[in-house]
Amino acid sequence: MRFPSAVFLCSFLLMSVGAWSQTICKRSSPVFKFDQQLSPRNFTEKLGNHPQFPFLQKDSGVTSRTLFMKAVRNRANRKKFKTEFNVFNGLLKDIGFTNGYKDLDVADVENLFINPGTIGNLGFFNKKNGYIYVRLNPAGEGDDGVAAWRITGPEGCYFYILHTCGNAFFANDPAAGGPGCCKEIGVRVTTDTVRTDSAHDRKLHLVITFYQGIITPGKKKFDTTYQLMRNLDTTATFRDSAGRPGRIYSPAFADRWVLCKDTTLELHVPLNFDTAGNKLEYKQSDTTYIRAGGKNKDECHNKWEIDANGGGSFNSIPRFDNTTQHSRTDGAHPYAELDISHIFNHWFQLGVSAAYMTLSYQDDIAYPGSVPNTYNTVYPAKPVIPVQLFGRFTIGGPKGWQANVSLSAGYSFVSGGKIVNSGNTLAVKPGTKGGITAGGGMSVAYFFTCKFGLALNVSGQYFNNPATAMTYHLAALPVSLGVRFRL
Repeated sequence: MRFPSAVFLCSFLLMSVGAWSQTICKRSSPVFKFDQQLSPRNFTEKLGNHPQFPFLQKDSGVTSRTLFMKAVRNRANRKKFKTEFNVFNGLLKDIGFTNGYKDLDVADVENLFINPGTIGNLGFFNKKNGYIYVRLNPAGEGDDGVAAWRITGPEGCYFYILHTCGNAFFANDPAAGGPGCCKEIGVRVTTDTVRTDSAHDRKLHLVITFYQGIITPGKKKFDTTYQLMRNLDTTATFRDSAGRPGRIYSPAFADRWVLCKDTTLELHVPLNFDTAGNKLEYKQSDTTYIRAGGKNKDECHNKWEIDANGGGSFNSIPRFDNTTQHSRTDGAHPYAELDISHIFNHWFQLGVSAAYMTLSYQDDIAYPGSVPNTYNTVYPAKPVIPVQLFGRFTIGGPKGWQANVSLSAGYSFVSGGKIVNSGNTLAVKPGTKGGITAGGGMSVAYFFTCKFGLALNVSGQYFNNPATAMTYHLAALPVSLGVRFRL
């Protein structure tokens, strides 16, 4: 292979500076970091369009080292330019001032000029702090160069603040004492081709793929979807002892790099062997199939169910222990129920329910104010609200038809107890109080999807509520239709 002499000169330069020690300063800010692949932008516009540290600009009255320190220590500047001052204070810490501006002294600030054409990072502030890599040739500066403050830390690390704009600058140029000898060089590599008939290493391209087909039942057919489960695509090398003729070569390339004294240059030139199109390649594909849906009991994976039911409720009547007083039913009354339950698996769920119903019956007892020989309508509770814990057992899948059996127990809250005769509410009241309640029920439901279904419910509810004259042992029979939502 033939390499330009410039490459060897660069290699000598890199080896000669390999023992250069790194500074102990942090230099964590982007102003100290250079992209070796970038070329500097020729900066010729006037300074001051995007001031990074306005409180350090010449226009703000900073014309001497004493005034520079006064602006740094001014509490009003730290408050007014809080974001900008924090960036400036971070640069001070980067070059070795442990406590930032508090450690800065006038002896650490030097008034000087930067030569035009100096390469480095220039700061700016336009909604956010940033830096651009430039060749510094701003318009409007004096014949002596670009006026700047040089701030030097205790270990010799430094950066510049330009007078006109108050922006930070760090040079990447030896004329300004930058971090190292940075030069842009061009590299071109060419190779000769060598033919060989001896044994050599050959490459084998190996491709193996495994797929999984998922069969999902539809209304009248099955749908199959595929997904890639495992893929192997690699190139292996083996020794070809047959000595098939070919040629060894390396591709030519050209590139441009920026080399500094802390840059390591390594050239990796790949060598390829070509057997005139005689390549080895092995490919294999395989697919396995699984069946999804159908009889899978847990295909929906829902965890919660909310039921809303409405219908009518009939209740039993008390029996008196004499032949002169009679009682009879009062018909059906509106009924509503709301259930919330947690689904533990496809056959069992546990939850809490609250219902709204009325307990009533008729009797012919001669209450004060009632018309003789007429029936009174007695409301032990209008309404009664049973709040219960319940367990529900399910037969059937999560979609389609299913049957439910439930058991419940809890406490009933009552209000609105009264006695009505011929449309008039009597002064005497049943005086019913809350009591324990328990029940059981059966339902048939149909779920159209994993999340929505309709249900027909029939249940029995027992109430044990003490009253003024007796303790009511009543049973109610709610019949309702409802909707069910699963989450």
